[in-house]
Amino acid sequence: MTQRLVFLLRRRPELTREAFQHYWRTTHAPLVAARAETLGILRYQQVHTVRDGRTVDVPSFDGVAELWTDGAAATGTVEERIAGGRALLEDERNFIDLSASPLWYADEVPLLAGPQEGLRLTAALRRAPGVTREQFAAHWRDSHGPAALADPDVWGFTSYTQLHTPAGADDNPLRAARQAPPAFDGVSEIWLQAPTADAERTAAVRAALLADEPNFMDPAQCPTWLSQVHVIVDRT
Repeated sequence: MTQRLVFLLRRRPELTREAFQHYWRTTHAPLVAARAETLGILRYQQVHTVRDGRTVDVPSFDGVAELWTDGAAATGTVEERIAGGRALLEDERNFIDLSASPLWYADEVPLLAGPQEGLRLTAALRRAPGVTREQFAAHWRDSHGPAALADPDVWGFTSYTQLHTPAGADDNPLRAARQAPPAFDGVSEIWLQAPTADAERTAAVRAALLADEPNFMDPAQCPTWLSQVHVIVDRT
């Protein structure tokens, strides 16, 4: 199963979202790209928030950094990798509120492979009280996800990947170095096209899917947002 480093980013409080994203793409991105081979980074993309989604108790994020890595492909010595990681962390402090930005390795579960065009819908998911992470993952993967894909005329999904948080995800040195908050239980990434269903059918199908959410997730703790994806490194 493919793993991906997911880094949900909130900007430093003195920065606007525009200033944060500009620094991230024009200053920080070249630093990552220059160290990609040394650190074994195969792919690195920045997911810039364009518009916040539905209102919940948790604000959406200003962006997501996503990295696919392979330690065996790293060309740097141990010392060079340590120095490279330290340099990136030092620059992160210039624009990221690290104490409010969770990061962890997640397992990719693709449910629909198709065109990834336009804006991406991203959602960070917390499981419902009393639901284990395993129960959350099973319901999301085996029930809720397929239900969403069963009505393409209503939802218009063209690509859908679930990122499942494994056990022990918070026990990693990257999180410790940043004193980052705990991981979410999952992240969904969806590309959409315009739906074609009529209003009555759309309302009925959407109501049924929303009614299923409390069975495994806590909707009030699950922010959503629309994003633009910028690929910075692609060595795959």
